[in-house]
This record gives sequence, structure tokens and C-alpha cells, in this order.
Amino acid sequence: MSTSTVFGIYGNSDTGKTTLIVKLVEQLVKEGYLVATIKQTKKAISIDTKRKDTWRHHGAGAELVVFSSICETDFLLNKSMSTSEIIRRITEFGCYNLILVEGADDPCIPKIQVGGGKKRENTIASYEDNFNEVLKIIKRELKMKPSLQRLRLTVNGKNIPLTEFPEQIITNTIVGMLGSLKDVQNIGEVTIQLKR
Repeated sequence: MSTSTVFGIYGNSDTGKTTLIVKLVEQLVKEGYLVATIKQTKKAISIDTKRKDTWRHHGAGAELVVFSSICETDFLLNKSMSTSEIIRRITEFGCYNLILVEGADDPCIPKIQVGGGKKRENTIASYEDNFNEVLKIIKRELKMKPSLQRLRLTVNGKNIPLTEFPEQIITNTIVGMLGSLKDVQNIGEVTIQLKR
């Protein structure tokens, strides 16, 4: 399982689940956390559109179709996956402090219920316009986890998630170069800002 903190958000339709997730993501990203989200549904629907090229690729038999443009990359896998498998795959893209799962019903995931209805297993809080309380619960869990990243890379104002290998290469290169400089000892924290 992931070293990321994972929380589920669930509730009936039109209760504000997506609104809560958007508010949480905005606030936590503003505070420097790296966040990933998962949207789950019990409905048999696809985000792929009929007669589009990707839809035609699937129709021809491709199990995995990747759509890539200058602004995003989408992976369309022609099968359902468990929540734990999705989380494992997400962590291959980078180190995320938090993964929020909208519609979560996995009993292993702590959950926040939005609105009324039947409580799911491992529900630890309810959201009823108590945003700061929910945020505090999530941040408490985030603080209990060891820091995932020793290195944070920001390019043109955008956080770039790093997997373990590039993080180690960049860290070792910078620390090695700084260690050779006069008057640099016991490197704890380094800030480098480059403008071109």
C-alpha cells in the first residue's frame, strides 16, 4: 500500500462531495501538499466519447489507450481496478502526500461522510459545513506520516512530482556539489532559485 495518506469522501448524490474535495485540494495545495484524487462510481460509465479516436482504439481491441496532448495525458484502461490497485498505480507517477477518493467504499480507507444516509465502514467524521474541522482531521493524519519527499521541485511555479530514483539523483548531485564548496558544512536544507 501507499505511504500517502488516503481519505475517502462519500455521500448521496448532490450532497457536496465534489465541492468539499475541491476546497480541500485548493487549501492543501496552497499549503504545499501534493494531492492526487480518485473519482469512483458504481455506474457503468466511461469518460471516453463515442466516435472519438480513443474510443475507436478501444473498439479495435486495445486494452490500454493513452491520450496525450500539450496540456494533459489520460490513461484509459479497459477494465475496472480495485481502490488499492489504483492507489498503487498513482504512486508510480510521483510521491503524493494525500490521495482523496470520492465515492470510496473500501473498508480499509478512513472516510468522511457528506450529508445523511447509511454510514460506511471506517467512517471517522461527517461533513456538515464544518470545513475547518475536516481539514484539521486530514492535516493531523498528514503530520503523522513521515515526509515523503526530501526534495521539492518547482518549475515555472508548478510542483513537479518526483519518484524515488530522480529524487535521489538530484539530491545526491546537489549535496555532492555543495559539499565541495568552501564554508559549506552539515547540509540540512538547501534553497536554489534559478531564473533564465
